[in-house]
Amino acid sequence: MSLTVRLTILFACVLMLVLAGFSWLVFRETSNRFHELDESLLKGKIQLVTEAARESRTEEQLQGWLQTSMRGHAGLYIKIVNEAGDLFEHGGLKLPESLLADISGTNIDKEWRQTEHSLYATRFDVLLGGDGKRKLSVIAAVDTRQHTEFLERLAAKTLGYASFAVVIGSMLGWLASRGGLKPLTTMKARAERLNANRLTERIPAQSWPKEMVELANSLNGLLDRLQRDFDRLSAFSSNLAHEMRTPVNSLMTVAQVTLAQPRTSDEYRDTLETIAEELQDQARTIADMLFLAKTENMHALPSIQRVDLEIESQSLFDFYDATASVKNLNFTTAGTGHVFGDRLMIRRAISNLLSNAVRHADPESTIAISIDSHEDAITLAVSNYGTEIPVDLQASLFDRFVRLSSTKSRAGEDGLGLGLAITKAIMRAHHGQVTLKSGAGVNTFVLEFDKAMPPQ
Repeated sequence: MSLTVRLTILFACVLMLVLAGFSWLVFRETSNRFHELDESLLKGKIQLVTEAARESRTEEQLQGWLQTSMRGHAGLYIKIVNEAGDLFEHGGLKLPESLLADISGTNIDKEWRQTEHSLYATRFDVLLGGDGKRKLSVIAAVDTRQHTEFLERLAAKTLGYASFAVVIGSMLGWLASRGGLKPLTTMKARAERLNANRLTERIPAQSWPKEMVELANSLNGLLDRLQRDFDRLSAFSSNLAHEMRTPVNSLMTVAQVTLAQPRTSDEYRDTLETIAEELQDQARTIADMLFLAKTENMHALPSIQRVDLEIESQSLFDFYDATASVKNLNFTTAGTGHVFGDRLMIRRAISNLLSNAVRHADPESTIAISIDSHEDAITLAVSNYGTEIPVDLQASLFDRFVRLSSTKSRAGEDGLGLGLAITKAIMRAHHGQVTLKSGAGVNTFVLEFDKAMPPQ
């Protein structure tokens, strides 16, 4: 069933329960009130007969007094019996034998109903003249048919009204549900129009109910993230095609020139070495791109362990020592600290920053690593002396295939433009970030790890 139908049925059930409870309450209170009135009337007449019997000296005096006092009391039945038989009888009711048998004792109340009549009867004894010697038996009854018929009519009308109210209420509930859920139809129609060329469309929700506005805002947020990812994927595909096209064309040119005429074995060997070197660079590029794609979409780290930042930095100094000696560079480290995360990924992030520092540092300068522990974070900063990075390039420096140099040497001197993008992805996977500070001839890249809790 649709949500509209379910809400309509739920509304109808709730309405039925409410009306049923209210009708039962009204019917019960009305019935109790009628019962109290009948009982009060009967008790009043019982008291009247009792006082009349006490004040009367003879049975004839009692008869005369009752005949006078009972006039105009429709629906009231009084019968007085003495030892000789019936003494007095008032009212046109004929009490059933079964009822008379039930109240054959004294001081017994009995409520009795049949198709034609509804009676409330009692039987009691009185003393004539108050001397305690002449005892009379009294049967009193009240015809409650009028009240019973009223309750029956009330029940029928209440049932009819409740049925009508449930039908009308269900229809109104269906209209309200359909109108209230109309924003979902709008969302559905807008979602069906979305495609790769129309990701900029958003769901309008200014005049919708609060719950629908929250849902629409969540969907719009999802569309924003999808658009950003789609744009990033499109840019990545374009950059990848551009990066791969140049070396592939170079390889094809080298191969075609080599095959254009017979060559010596040494010439073929030189060509194959050139091709192998270029293929090695491309294999490294592909491996970096695969690692970057895996890191950016990582929901959980491969392993979490305690990583000593000072030890990892010192070991990387030994790795880059031979490359740094060409430019007479020195390494220094200050501070200690440890973080929780994947050791190989953190080591690669530090290595990427050291590789950049070695590549762009001024000759005979110092590359310094500083490890600091703050209140809520641990930072590792890699600083080198060199050309300052313009402010307008700092934000884009962490994108894929972005390099400070506009050309790339065959030896890969300026890198592939993926190192800082990989570092950024690694820090995001560790709930941290990488930032750049450039000024006074010093470039400093800072890795900031969250100290609150290890990444999951």
